[in-house]
Amino acid sequence: MPRFGLILVAFRFLSGAPGARRGQGRLIGAVLAVAISLVPLVVVQHVADGMIRGIVERFIETGSYHIQALPQKELSEDEWHRFSRQVRELPGVQSTLIEHQGFGLIYSDEGRSGVTLRAVPQAFWDDDPGVRAFLEVQAGSFDLKQDQGIVLGVDVANRLGVSPGEEVRLLTVRPLGEGRMLPRVSRFLVTGVVSTGYRDLDRLWVFIDADRGRRVIPPESVNTILGIKVDHPFALNNPLFQRGPEGLLAGSERTEMKATWEALRELLGNQWATYTWYWLEEGRYISFLTSRNLLAFVMALIVAVAAVNISSALILLVVEKEEDIAILRATGMSARQTGGIFLLCGGVIGFGGAVLGVLLGTVLSLHLNEVLQAFENMAGFFAGREVDLFSADFYLEQIPVELSFPALFFSIFLALLFALCAAVLPARRAASLLPDRVLRNHG
Repeated sequence: MPRFGLILVAFRFLSGAPGARRGQGRLIGAVLAVAISLVPLVVVQHVADGMIRGIVERFIETGSYHIQALPQKELSEDEWHRFSRQVRELPGVQSTLIEHQGFGLIYSDEGRSGVTLRAVPQAFWDDDPGVRAFLEVQAGSFDLKQDQGIVLGVDVANRLGVSPGEEVRLLTVRPLGEGRMLPRVSRFLVTGVVSTGYRDLDRLWVFIDADRGRRVIPPESVNTILGIKVDHPFALNNPLFQRGPEGLLAGSERTEMKATWEALRELLGNQWATYTWYWLEEGRYISFLTSRNLLAFVMALIVAVAAVNISSALILLVVEKEEDIAILRATGMSARQTGGIFLLCGGVIGFGGAVLGVLLGTVLSLHLNEVLQAFENMAGFFAGREVDLFSADFYLEQIPVELSFPALFFSIFLALLFALCAAVLPARRAASLLPDRVLRNHG
């Protein structure tokens, strides 16, 4: 029998006789089982990639920069600016910025908090679109032009109970040796309150002017870095992303970033330590990657379990169609062709369930924030209090969703593979039927 004939027979078996409602119900149930089991896998793939990208972009644009360079010896202010200017002139480099970092205790009349001091020029905000894209000003403005101006992270502002226009005091301590300390109290006027939307990143941030920072932060504890932004940060060597924000990374982008990295290393030489954004937070990013892969594996197991329904439905279909199978075998169909019919049936069920599951999962992913909000409102109504399913201390305030067509095709392929594997047993059973015995029993 030609292949097209086998396909027609397979669809004939799946459609069933007009009165075979029970058999059709089992097959529809198998399709729905595959579809429903695939929804969590699709959502996890879309949401996990979006979450990882959303967090990483906030880290590299507002925190760690794309590349950091740290000198191995003391540099004068003129040397810092000279190196910064030379790096900025390299091809592929967007901008450079000198940042001084330290620690202190900030307090007001209502509270106190240990903080990470970030002493940056006003250009950190004014000239960097990446910072403005991911650092939201929730009150006031990002204004460090005033000598006493300070911008607080939202959590720090809440702990201190202050808002723009109010005064705070900063305590820093300079070690003098032999266990002696020299405390220094500096006064600041709050000009703004900011947040990245990911509190684990910015819960201890405060920003002050770079010149004031050099005076306030003790020289013994200051950490000065050269922050570098490049054209294609995701094209820098890393195992997380094969895609940039606008799609698959082109080979030219990777080649360009490799050349930029090599030119930077050649310029700075062995007197500087250079780190890409991935190396700076490698432990965190490996944790993200492991969690994503583990979740996808667990969701794939659910799809495999759902495929068992296909096997049971096809076995029952073989039992119901024994007489038809026997007639086909008696008229010349081979055992191999008979088994192929039921493999085709399994493939059709798997493909139909996969397409339906991908569509449902994609729709749910696109409206995930609304769905979660509805669940939180419902849970809060029954609990009599506000319920937060995903705390912003560990997740983004809004879950980003990144549609990935390779992930969708992989989901369809996985469901189809499991469906074909589940159809092997029914196919072998159908192929092993003896036509004379079946016809004699039905006769």
